[in-house]
Amino acid sequence: LHWNFQGSVYSATTVNFGPRTLTHDHVDSANFGPGWCRVRAYGSYDHRRGGHLLLWDLGLAIQFPPGTCIFFPSALLVHGNLSVDPAEDRFSVTSYSAGGLFRW
Repeated sequence: LHWNFQGSVYSATTVNFGPRTLTHDHVDSANFGPGWCRVRAYGSYDHRRGGHLLLWDLGLAIQFPPGTCIFFPSALLVHGNLSVDPAEDRFSVTSYSAGGLFRW
């Protein structure tokens, strides 16, 4: 394997270029179950009005300002995020490890 980022503990990174990145409710079932993914938000948006991280299993809507980073087990929790205003921008970078790498 070739490391995407020197010193990273994750095997993969996805850049969601936006301009208004939105994910519907989902579980990342192919990710390593007991592992935690990392999500960092970027852009220019009012985090009090939109862009919240939704963790449905926990009943949480978390304000997620630009530049914020959060870790959670994306293979175990149903999650998504709220949209932002059409005049705003929201991007995200997610790092994770595929579950298949841990089978052997």
